[in-house]
Amino acid sequence: MTEELLLTRYERGWNLHDHRGCAECFTADGVREFLVAWPCGDPDGPPHLLGGREAIAQDIGGLMAAVPDLSVEIVAAGYGSDRRLWTEWRVRGTHSADWGRWRARGRRIEVLGVSVFRLSNAGFTEERLYWDSVSVRGRRKGLPGLHPPVGGTS
Repeated sequence: MTEELLLTRYERGWNLHDHRGCAECFTADGVREFLVAWPCGDPDGPPHLLGGREAIAQDIGGLMAAVPDLSVEIVAAGYGSDRRLWTEWRVRGTHSADWGRWRARGRRIEVLGVSVFRLSNAGFTEERLYWDSVSVRGRRKGLPGLHPPVGGTS
């Protein structure tokens, strides 16, 4: 499958809320790693690392349940000669259900981030996710992150 078709299939899976379809874009032993402060995890804990399609599907499904109107937009993409795919993406939606430590507050979210994928003929072998952790946690003035500002209520 070409890089463009694989990325389109992944984006479509997100927007159709098909967590299993998203996971099928990965190889059987594919890895999804968050190299930033994960919004649902322990802020002092290790990076969030998922291995295998089932773990990836469960994690993506959890986010989709927490943000039922979630939408993903691929803003830009670039391909490297070393079989890497670089994407800039935007996630939007309303945080309506708890997910791990991330408590629902009914707030609109919008997060801009970057994923770097490693590709094989069978799909993504790896996705490394990056975003501005401060804005994700809602601590940048005026940005609708995943958490309210410190001392705020929403």
